[in-house]
Amino acid sequence: MKKHKKDEKTRRRFLAQVKYSAKRHTPRWKNRKKSKQLFRQNKQLKKRRQLKKPYLVHKAPTIFSLTRNTNEVLKYFTEAEKFMKDEENLIFDISDVTELTPDTIALLVASVKDPDFCHESEVRGNEPKDPYLKKLFSESGFYEHVNAYGFKKSREGNLLHKEVSRVVVTEIAKEASLTGIKNVFDNNKPYEPLYNTIIECMSNTNNHANLKHQGQCNWWLYVYNDPNSKSTSYSFLDLGVGIFRSTVMENYIKNLAKNTGLYKNINLVDDLLKGKIQSRILIDKEIRGKGIPEIVKHSKLKHFKSFYLITNDVKIDLKTGEKTQLDFSLHGTFWYWELV
Repeated sequence: MKKHKKDEKTRRRFLAQVKYSAKRHTPRWKNRKKSKQLFRQNKQLKKRRQLKKPYLVHKAPTIFSLTRNTNEVLKYFTEAEKFMKDEENLIFDISDVTELTPDTIALLVASVKDPDFCHESEVRGNEPKDPYLKKLFSESGFYEHVNAYGFKKSREGNLLHKEVSRVVVTEIAKEASLTGIKNVFDNNKPYEPLYNTIIECMSNTNNHANLKHQGQCNWWLYVYNDPNSKSTSYSFLDLGVGIFRSTVMENYIKNLAKNTGLYKNINLVDDLLKGKIQSRILIDKEIRGKGIPEIVKHSKLKHFKSFYLITNDVKIDLKTGEKTQLDFSLHGTFWYWELV
């Protein structure tokens, strides 16, 4: 019986090889192989041509802070993408910045690592000249995610994490929580609102809320311990389509526009924060959260400071409820808060 099964398996393998060999000699197979080879050659040729092009120096605004100088920073990244879409190689010049905040470092590393942002252009960069800002930049973990030559790679207890496969990663949420708790409270006692906030940010990643990219997620989490203020800042970012361009939101806008004629994203903020608009489509298997209203509730707690949500052309201060219409748009969703 065993010999018969082995012979049958050998026979099937032989027939498969014969079929494959015959297929390889068909005109269709040969043409497809030739096309693939030609495509690879053209791609390599284009890459070599791109490498020979000069680099355009793109100077950052002196106040390089997404939360404090939102419009100017978004303008800087909008212009950068336009240059690279036009096949310009780019140097992100941050040498003369006088203010640099952790939130902008998160946006910078996420952007230069995003193929949709860089297109097929080559990217280079430098460090701030200011010693304090240079230290902040080098200890951020930035160099662990880019090809850096001659730069110091040091994290110094900070966390800069990229996730491309899973929506909710509980172990990262725990590590990120403890990083801040140890720094701010000097203990390891869990602070549930912090952990839940990180989990909700993960659950609401933008690609998760977009049916066109269902099952995909690509987010960044940067935790920075400030040695001077003994506070910890959290930057959570995904470069998806942004909340107001998610599938659920677009359907809501269509229905609203029919009745009211309101098209501006800023007019939808109150309904979004109150949970009247579903913020995501799927219910996570790992956790069943309450979405954005849960984050809004936690943002009011005394241990959270400077709590912002920036998405598309809207900036929201969750501590005060202030809404700002932006001149430039963030193609994604950005959460920022400080633990004090």
